[in-house]
Amino acid sequence: MTKKNLIIVIILLSVIDLVAAGWYMSRRIETGNKGDSLFGGRDSTEVITEADTVVTTNVADVFDKEQHNAYYYIGNTPAVGGDKSTCYTSIKHVKVRWPQSINGNEEIEELNKALISKAFGNSHSQLKDARYVYLNTPTFNKPMGDDYHSSVKAPRIVPIYGNVSQVLVYPYMTSQRLLVMKVDKVEYNGHATVEDNYFIHYDRVRHRVLSRIDILTADVSKENQLLKLINKKIDNLNRSRGDSNRLQHALNVPAELCCSSKGILFQFRQGSISSGPVEVQIDYDDVKPYLTDGFAQMLANNEDYHIYNENLKPEAVNASKPQPAYSSVSAPAPEKEKSTASNAYSSTQHKKSRYNNGYYHKKSHSNRYYRSGNYYHRNDSKGSYSNSGNNYQQQSVKQGYKNRKHYSGAKRRSGRYGYSGKRHWSRRRR
Repeated sequence: MTKKNLIIVIILLSVIDLVAAGWYMSRRIETGNKGDSLFGGRDSTEVITEADTVVTTNVADVFDKEQHNAYYYIGNTPAVGGDKSTCYTSIKHVKVRWPQSINGNEEIEELNKALISKAFGNSHSQLKDARYVYLNTPTFNKPMGDDYHSSVKAPRIVPIYGNVSQVLVYPYMTSQRLLVMKVDKVEYNGHATVEDNYFIHYDRVRHRVLSRIDILTADVSKENQLLKLINKKIDNLNRSRGDSNRLQHALNVPAELCCSSKGILFQFRQGSISSGPVEVQIDYDDVKPYLTDGFAQMLANNEDYHIYNENLKPEAVNASKPQPAYSSVSAPAPEKEKSTASNAYSSTQHKKSRYNNGYYHKKSHSNRYYRSGNYYHRNDSKGSYSNSGNNYQQQSVKQGYKNRKHYSGAKRRSGRYGYSGKRHWSRRRR
């Protein structure tokens, strides 16, 4: 490079520096000399401290009313030929109390996406779309392809062949700074019921979802110390448990946790340290060394904890044993009512059915022999009673309706008396 070219470059750089300095001074004048540096940002700890010291209003959160949707699916081909009760079935339930506004803010897209991802496992931004996709995807206990159809009625759940999958989303706890939403997933897979619990933590002031690394430090050495603390708490819990119900030591700190009002609940999945899901709570005073600085400051400036009592409950799974194909569609016929002294004459309807079913012949016993007047006939367990003659006859009911003679005009009493014992002059044979 020649000396002349070098001088030109120096002059150009000087001009550029002067222009940049003038633009910077004009921006400072416009902002009243109170703005921050345009080429740098505030430190993250400064942002957290400022957020914790700002006095904000606390508006109650708003949630939708409980919504329950259920879809039913039945396989077309039974696993055992001719036995429709062995058709694979799938029932899907969704129950939600979805948030509408948090601390007066209705713009909660980040919370919606986090709930949808955890509850339905997809990336939709709207509840109705995510729920529709989930409900329209049946879960069978074996691959079915397209060999199934939907139903408007719930199918009968049979072990091995029936599957019931449920998702429940509802608020668990709230406070001035923190909202905790709970997601329950319950599945009956034909053999057993498996339950998983998930928690979404939401900063009500800064309006953002808190992940696990926002709550607990990612230091490996501190996590090992936390694991020892959890196992020590498990040993304390085992003192009040029987030998058959003892908890095993944890191999690692669980990924799922819930920040409650008194401490952190570590969620152990079914089969990890026990046959069922287990919660181990560590008080905040004990777990404080393992918290991040930002979350520790949030807890220090938090109050007004409230636990929601309106927890959603999963639907019951009424599994039954497999039955023959003929009884899989319709319920079995009710048992025929037995004739006893207590029910044979207890109601007028049953009296009529006895006459209509042929215990007495209509042709032989005309209505003329059973006038309403002052006459009535009643049988009980001891015999028969007639008020026309005020007499009592020792005759059992069972014997009475089987051995009673069928009277006709030729076999009725002679003379002027009919079967009822009253005179019938107009009916005498002349």
